Amino acid sequence: MPATPRILTTHLIAAATLCLAQLLAASHAHAQDPLRHLTGTVTDPHREPLAGAVVQLHDDSTDAVTSYITDRTGRYRFFRVSPEDDFHLWATFRDHKSRSKSISKFDSKPDRTIRLIIKLN
Repeated sequence: MPATPRILTTHLIAAATLCLAQLLAASHAHAQDPLRHLTGTVTDPHREPLAGAVVQLHDDSTDAVTSYITDRTGRYRFFRVSPEDDFHLWATFRDHKSRSKSISKFDSKPDRTIRLIIKLN
């Protein structure tokens, strides 16, 4: 028994709706950036920015180290950092070093702002 045009139309609308829903879900998942961004400043204890300090980000799982040299306001930034790994972050300036800060994969914050302090005396 052949299908009636009304049944075919209903099936086509249902299939088109399902395809559209899948496309929207895929584009929404792609639009979300699962990677985190780390930014901050390097200062002395009196909050004076340290331009030219070297900030290093160590990935504990791969042992890779990424470096960034602070700008004139002491700012640094690391974009698109994996949220699935643990990291250590520290800065050096003229043979002085800040304390190392840990960034855990269990920290659910997508972005972090971390101030690193270097004692110069």
